[in-house]
Order: sequence, then structure tokens, then C-alpha cells
Amino acid sequence: MTGTVQGNPYPESASLTRSSTLGVSSDTPMQAVDPAPDPEWAALVDAAHRNVNELEHFNHTSGQRGSSWALPVPDGAYRDIPVWSGKGAWLRQVRHVITDTDIGRTAVKQHRIGVETMIAVAATHARFADSTTGRDVTAAVATIGRAAGVSESAVQRARRVLRDVGMGHEVARGRHLRGNEFMAAELHHGGHQRRAASVWALSSPRWVIEATPQPAAPQRRTPARSVHRAQTHQQRRQRQQAAAAKAAASNPQLSGHDTLSFGSKVLEKFSRKRELTKRAQTRAGATTTNTNRPLHTQRAAAQLAQLAPALTPDGHIGQLVDVLVRTGVDTTRWTGRDIADALTRDTQNRGWTWPDAKIWNTGGYSVQNPVRYAHMRLSRIDFTGPSPSEQRARIDAQRRAEQAARATEAAEARSRAASAEHRSAMRANWRTLATRASSTRPGGVQE
Repeated sequence: MTGTVQGNPYPESASLTRSSTLGVSSDTPMQAVDPAPDPEWAALVDAAHRNVNELEHFNHTSGQRGSSWALPVPDGAYRDIPVWSGKGAWLRQVRHVITDTDIGRTAVKQHRIGVETMIAVAATHARFADSTTGRDVTAAVATIGRAAGVSESAVQRARRVLRDVGMGHEVARGRHLRGNEFMAAELHHGGHQRRAASVWALSSPRWVIEATPQPAAPQRRTPARSVHRAQTHQQRRQRQQAAAAKAAASNPQLSGHDTLSFGSKVLEKFSRKRELTKRAQTRAGATTTNTNRPLHTQRAAAQLAQLAPALTPDGHIGQLVDVLVRTGVDTTRWTGRDIADALTRDTQNRGWTWPDAKIWNTGGYSVQNPVRYAHMRLSRIDFTGPSPSEQRARIDAQRRAEQAARATEAAEARSRAASAEHRSAMRANWRTLATRASSTRPGGVQE
């Protein structure tokens, strides 16, 4: 009924009022009125906003970074800890201290750890440290062990060596989170965290800096090929001059001013120009031959240089292309990313670490020749098997085949299903049979 609650499709949005003006009652809808705000609810919302702001401020002031929540460093903890000299210099100092100083050799022997294991753990610590100061190493022992390829006990022993020689300091001991730290960690990375790792700082003490010898600057040497080329040109000029002098002595016309004679300066200048042109053409032809490399090989080299800066040659990228050709990498099957992945797996299996663009972290030495380093690394890897791209393509093809098979099976099932007309006819047939059965029962009506 119109005008009543039963006749209103939205009874909650209107209500009936009765007015007794002049004894006549009328039904008039009332406007919806918002309920009065709840003071207790508003107070709870304001308190929640304040707590979130305080947690965000806490994370900001404690310098949280990465995918885990780190313990805040107490004020003044870094006051007496010198910063490091840089990633490569610090690693060079660590190697010198543990191999050439009494305090380092004693610490390594006391904590029973090898030199190469010690360097691997130190390089991993340097990888997680702040690049400017060497501080804020917040990675867990298990994370450092996986990255360095050693056990957790080896990481603990290496940390004790760094502590004894004054090149590593624990500024905050790892512990379980307390109080609002749980919520701060969840606000930082969105996950549940119950424990935080220790915070370490890497340092370069003054005595270590003074005791470590500086690396000798590489001397620029003239390539032997350039020296041989200059000597060959000089000998050729001497032979030409000797032949011209002999011809002039045997032919008196060469001493005259005939510009068309064999010994004239015009023909000598023309011959010199022709020789230079021929030499330039030879160089151009050789360059064209060297740079005429397959496009897929050039793409693989460019992608590999982008993903592995340590392999980028100082000169033209074609040098890295030549390395791929010499090492027998089939770039029709192996892309630059595939080669970089293979190098990463080989590095992890050997317990090494990737060098930077100019510094070799594991030993602290500069990569003097990236091309030879790339040849050394690639020649030790077997590229005859299927590449990761081929494996992914095979898996994708298999998955597409399975999806097509499931789609075909579903289509066949749909084709075997009865149509709507067939189902309707079957229902009519069942009704007819039921009617006949009921009519033939004892006591039923016979037609």
C-alpha cells in the first residue's frame, strides 16, 4: 500500500508521522537524520592516528631501510668509531692485517678461520654497509652466511676477528622486539617480525691505514704492436729512400727538374699519398671486417655489460663480443641475461663475490683488464646445455599445451551436455509417463 511502511521499498529511509491538526491525520515521510557522533569512537580514532604518526616518526628517526626492521642505534654509539676508507680500501686493509700483522694472524689462528673465508665474510659485510661511512650493517648472520657461501659459525668467528683487530664494532646487540617495536616493524615492511639482528659498523683505524701499503699505480706501457708497427714503417721509408737514391745515381735525368720523371718530387708526393690512401683503406677494411659481427651477439654483449659492469671493456664493446665468440657462447640460444645468470651461479658455487666496476672485492685488487677477466670467467662455464631462456620457453610451451588440452576437454564436455530443447522434451516425457502411471493405479480413473 502506498504511503505505508509495507508499500515503501526502502522502509528504513522514511518513517510515518501522525499529525492531529484539526482532527485530520496525515502520513508524511521524515528526512533521515544522521545519528549523533559517538565521543568514545572519535577518541579511539584520534588515538589511533596519533599512534601511527608516532610510529612513522620513530621509523624515520631510527633510519629504517631495507626489507627488515633494524634496531635503533643509541645516541653517541658511533662517536668513538672511525669511518672506513672505502669499500675496496677496507678490504685491502683486512687482507693486509690478517696476513701481514701479528695481531691479525693471532686473531685468525685463535678463532680458527681461513684467510679466504675471512675475506669472503668481510666482503659480504662491506656489501651490506653504508658506502660512505661503512656503518649500518643490519643483515642477519644467516643472510650474510648465504651471501658469502659459508656457515653461520664461520660468520660469527669472522666477526670476532674483526672485533679483535678493531675493524668491526657491534653497536647494537640483536634481540627480540619489545613494546611498540612490533607495530613499527609491521608499519615499515608490512610483515610480522619478532627479532632484529645486530647492528655492526666497519671501521678503518689509523694504525691500520698507516700499516697498509698503498697499491702501486699502473704504468702505461706502449703496446708491443704499436712499437713493431712504427719500426716497420721506418724500415720501409729507409728502403724507399735508398731505392730512390740508387735510381737517381744511375739515371742522370732524375737530377733535373722534370716533373714527370721517376725521381721528381711530384711523383714522390703522389706515391706517398697513394700509399697513405691504401693504408687507410686497409685499416678501414680490417675495421669493417672486425665490426661485422652478428646482431644477436652484439645484443648479448650489450645486455651482459649492462648487467655485469665489471665485464665492461675500457674501449669498444666489440671486445666483449669477441670474447663471446672465442669462448664459444651460442648467442642464438644464450641472451645477455642468461650469461649473467650463469656467471652469478658460478660465482656462488665457487664461494666468490662479484667485483665492482673497478674493484675486485674478494682480493681488493683493481680489475686491470675486464676483457681478460671476462674470458677467464666465461671459459670455465659450460654453455652447451639449454639456456634459461630455452628452459623458460619449454615450460611456457608445456603450460600452453596443458591449457589448450584443458580447454579442449571443457569444450568436449560442453558439447556432450544436453541442449535446452532436449531437456525440455525429456521433462515433458517424464510428466506424461507420470500422468499415465497415476491414472493406472488401483482406484484411479480409467480413461
